[in-house]
Amino acid sequence: MDDQLRVEVTDQDIAQARREWKHSCETCAPAEVVAHRYWLLRQLVHTQAQQIADDLRAGRR
Repeated sequence: MDDQLRVEVTDQDIAQARREWKHSCETCAPAEVVAHRYWLLRQLVHTQAQQIADDLRAGRR
């Protein structure tokens, strides 16, 4: 993987996405908003898991 193109997803990014998703659920936001925020949260978690796996394979962690 080209490190210049790498996007780092942090725990803070995931925490913020989780807060935004939960807030949209709690405030009865439109279903499309809730679904999009949940999708984004899942993408961030998946991306972070992939970057951790890539780092382990590359011996960076």
